[in-house]
Order: sequence, then C-alpha cells, then structure tokens
Amino acid sequence: MPWKKVPCPVCGQPKSRKAQACRKCSTPYERSPEWRENMSQRMKGKKKGYPSASTRPEVAAKIQAWWTPERREAKRQETLKRNPDARYHGLSARVARRLVEAVSKCEKCGHDGSESRLDIHHRDRDKHNHSLVNLIVLCHRCHMGEHREEIGWAAYHKNRKNRGEKNDHD
Repeated sequence: MPWKKVPCPVCGQPKSRKAQACRKCSTPYERSPEWRENMSQRMKGKKKGYPSASTRPEVAAKIQAWWTPERREAKRQETLKRNPDARYHGLSARVARRLVEAVSKCEKCGHDGSESRLDIHHRDRDKHNHSLVNLIVLCHRCHMGEHREEIGWAAYHKNRKNRGEKNDHD
C-alpha cells in the first residue's frame, strides 16, 4: 500500500510522509567525487538492472555491427514481399518525415502543408529509387496532379479504351 501523502510545509503540495519537503521545494543532493568513488566501490560486482540487453553498450555495438548493408537489404526485400503496396518501399517513415520537415513546403506551388499533408514524390516513378535527387516534396494537390494520368477518371478511360482496342484486334 502506498504511503499516505501529507502537505509540503513550504508550498502545501502533496509530498511523501518520509520526505521533508516536496521535490520542487527540496534542494537536490550534490554528489561529491568522494561519494561517487564510494558508490562505485559498493556497486562493484553487483548485477546491473538494465531494462534490455540492447541498452548495454557492448550489446548495442554487437547489434550495430550485425546489421551490415547486405542484411539490411535482405530485410527490406523480405518486408517488401510481405507488403508490396508499402508507401515508400525502404524509405523509412522517419526519414520521410525528416525530409518533409527539412523542406517544409511544396516544392511546386510553395504551399506550407497547413491545409493538406505534404507528400514525397518520386520523380522517376520508381518507389525503390530513394536518391535525394529523385525525391521531391509536394502538397497533396500537386502530388495528385503529378499522377493524374495514372489514377482517377483519366486512367479509367485510358484503360477502358485500351481494353476495347485489344478486344477489337483479337
């Protein structure tokens, strides 16, 4: 059962029963070099309570060394097989967000993205080509304009017309 809270004598905010004052009112303990050395000696040989293995520096270094460019690419290909309709195919959402934040406006019309989102457009239409020269930040309206021939009614009629021509030739 938690300790009953009592008011702080300085500000009246709740504090634990054992404390002299609340955290805001109490002065932090300054740790001296002697105190640090004493604690180091007392903690030697005791097991550390790390939350996970990857937070230990030597384990983190092993994990980082394990992820070679070949393994990274193999993992990307495996992910693509599971989700071929992924939005950016290997361009992580974090990197995409950083790119959008760095540019912070549509590179075509200059819109700041306050009314609609900013998207990343691949100039050569290849979702696998993530070179910075190939990527451009566009507002949603301009992005849809770039793909007007590939989606929507224009694409529907184009496909319908092409299907009709194929049937005539068969």
